[in-house]
Amino acid sequence: MHTVRYFDAKTYEWVGISRQPNIMGKVKRTLSQFTPAQWDKDEWHPLLGPWRFIQVLTLCIVFLTVELNTFFLKFCLWIPPRNPLIVYRLVLWWLIAIPTIREYNSYLQDRIPVKKVGAFCWLSVAICIIELLICIKFGHGLFPQPMPIWLVVFWTSIATVLLIFLIVWSWQLHRTLRRKQQ
Repeated sequence: MHTVRYFDAKTYEWVGISRQPNIMGKVKRTLSQFTPAQWDKDEWHPLLGPWRFIQVLTLCIVFLTVELNTFFLKFCLWIPPRNPLIVYRLVLWWLIAIPTIREYNSYLQDRIPVKKVGAFCWLSVAICIIELLICIKFGHGLFPQPMPIWLVVFWTSIATVLLIFLIVWSWQLHRTLRRKQQ
């Protein structure tokens, strides 16, 4: 135990199934083998600052792009809706997204600063970009009519308002920090 305390390791309480007093206790003990020892609480705090807002917004944009790629890949590559390849892709993305979001969250919120994101984050972004490039390449000519001008104006105004909001927010934080330093 001195060695365990010295290395600041976790102490485990080993309680076997035979020590459980009733059937429900044995069932809970058996099922708890398949759960983590502790559950981490994910706190994103998108309004913590402009940089955090951009980081959380980037995560949302990447995964919304992945979801949108599902439909565009189906349409551009002429894959029938009932094809199992679509389900396999979605299951694969689900399996990749779990550690990706965990790595990205630990990059954002850990007390001990992590200097860079993990391999799953880079893998997810790379796959998303490759899928997007496939959609662009094979979707060329499938949409003969250009995007309506009102839609271009709408998204341009949304992006402009968001940019102005972030600039004003950053400027106010900068002013507040300058006042505190004086």
